[in-house]
Amino acid sequence: MTVDKNAPLLRKSTRSLLKNIALLSALAVVATGCVTVNKQPLAASNIPAIKDQSMAPTTRDKPSFVAMTAGKAAFALFGTFAMIAEGNQIVEKNQIDDPANAIASALTSSLSEKYGAKAIPAPIAVNSEDAAQISASAKDKARYVVDVQTVGWGFGYFPTDWSHYRVFYNAKARLIDAQSKSLIAEGFCKRFPTEQEGAPTYDELMANQATLLKEKLSSAMSECVTALQTEMFPQ
Repeated sequence: MTVDKNAPLLRKSTRSLLKNIALLSALAVVATGCVTVNKQPLAASNIPAIKDQSMAPTTRDKPSFVAMTAGKAAFALFGTFAMIAEGNQIVEKNQIDDPANAIASALTSSLSEKYGAKAIPAPIAVNSEDAAQISASAKDKARYVVDVQTVGWGFGYFPTDWSHYRVFYNAKARLIDAQSKSLIAEGFCKRFPTEQEGAPTYDELMANQATLLKEKLSSAMSECVTALQTEMFPQ
C-alpha cells in the first residue's frame, strides 16, 4: 500500500478551498441581495404634484442578519443556516435596529423639505413589495410612501484573513404614489468594504453590546441616505 505523504496537506488545502468557496458564495448572495431593482430617478414632471401632499415612511419586519464566521463557513448549507441563526441572536441580544427604518424616515424628511410635502412621522407597516398592496396599506394615511427595504446585512471575514471582519449592508428604496398605486422613483444602496486595513476582530465587533457593529451599520445607513438622495432625487 502506497501512502501519499502529501495527502494531509491536500486535505487541508481542500478544506481551505471549500471554506473560501462557501464564504464567497454566501457573500455573493448577501452582497448583491436577492432582489430586482430598476434604478429610476424621480421625473421632473412628478415633482409639482408632491407639494402639500402627505408623505410617510414604511416599516417592515426585521430581516435575517448573517454572521459569517470562519468556523461555520466550512459546513456549506448547514453553515449558512448557522450563520443566520447566530446573526439573528446577535441582533436580538444587542437590540440592533434595522437601518431601513432610519433611511426611510430620513428620506421622508429630506423629500418633504425639498419638494414641500407634509411629512407623516408615523411609519406605515407593510409586508409586501407590491406597489398596489403598499398603496392599500397607506390608504387614508399618506399620498406618497417612502419604502425602504433591507435586502442584505451582516458581517463576514476576509477570504485571506479569517480573524478580521467587514460589515456589509444593502438596501432598496422606492417612492410610491399611493393614489395612482405607481412606482415613481427607485434606487439601490450597497455598502461592501474591501479594505482589510483597520478591520475589527469578532470580539471587537461584539464588545459593549456590539457597539462597534452598531456604529458601522449607522455609518452605512448615513452613506445610503446620501447615495439614495443623489441617485433617486437629482432634481
